[in-house]
Amino acid sequence: MVDGMGIGDIFKGMLGGGKKAPTKADAQKCPNCGKDINLSMERCQSCGVRIKSMFRRKCPNCQTLNELDARKCTKCFYDFEAGSERANKTFYVCPMCGFKMEGMMTRCPSCGARFM
Repeated sequence: MVDGMGIGDIFKGMLGGGKKAPTKADAQKCPNCGKDINLSMERCQSCGVRIKSMFRRKCPNCQTLNELDARKCTKCFYDFEAGSERANKTFYVCPMCGFKMEGMMTRCPSCGARFM
């Protein structure tokens, strides 16, 4: 097992769960040989594997694998930056009808239930 951040940790960081998403300046371990690499490199200096082919970002909308630094999905054009902003918002849920609202209200706009 290679020390450091794994691919699962990278995706958790992208979605706001835990560690921050790595930037191109962050050092990583090559998944093929375990040597230190930088995500801005095209190939691993040790084994020659293409870095962008090893690290991918899965679209939550259509499940397509995209390049790690992609801003939008190549298939459905899902905006990764807007998606991560939405994931960090706080939503309130009406206990009566389950309506999701972005802000705290005194009355549910869907069913009219009053909140205390």
